[in-house]
Amino acid sequence: MNASVRGFLLAACCVIAAGCQSTLRPVTDFDSSVDFSQYSTFSWIDANPLLRISGARPPNPLVQQRLMTAAQTAFTARGLRFVNNPEDADLVLAFTVGSREGIQVTSYPSTWHRPPPGRRSSSYWHRSSWNTNTVRTRQYTEGQLAIDILDVAAHQPVWHGTVSRRVTQRELGEPGPVLEEAVNAIAAKFPPGN
Repeated sequence: MNASVRGFLLAACCVIAAGCQSTLRPVTDFDSSVDFSQYSTFSWIDANPLLRISGARPPNPLVQQRLMTAAQTAFTARGLRFVNNPEDADLVLAFTVGSREGIQVTSYPSTWHRPPPGRRSSSYWHRSSWNTNTVRTRQYTEGQLAIDILDVAAHQPVWHGTVSRRVTQRELGEPGPVLEEAVNAIAAKFPPGN
């Protein structure tokens, strides 16, 4: 897999895991002057709702379709009805994905040892020498998915939700479930107050 394809998959997965699944904690913002009970229908902002960040590679159409399917299911479950024509909708949705590389550094004394089995020690751990540390580094990719919702009649954004976590190699090979998990976590916060 070439670096550009791998990079986009990392961004598209938008969800990071350090070997174990973690609970996604979405962050949302909304226009507090809006009465969200007035909305009953939604659509996409346009035929390609996965927005391209300036300088980024073109969106992967398979990732976009997975996001659209997951969002249609999730927001329908939240009480909205999907319509094909954005002009007939109360709200339109758009997605943004991104990623960043990070390095986790862990340092600990390498001279602390646990006593061998059957050996008693005045301290559970003991130090055999001084001034040595073990440093471990681990590179990871943190991805982010954002969903923006705009009021069609007002031509204004009314709601924003985002979630991020680490992306595993397994998720890169099979991004569908992790994308669905991210969309569901964000949609669960819509409408505000839920």
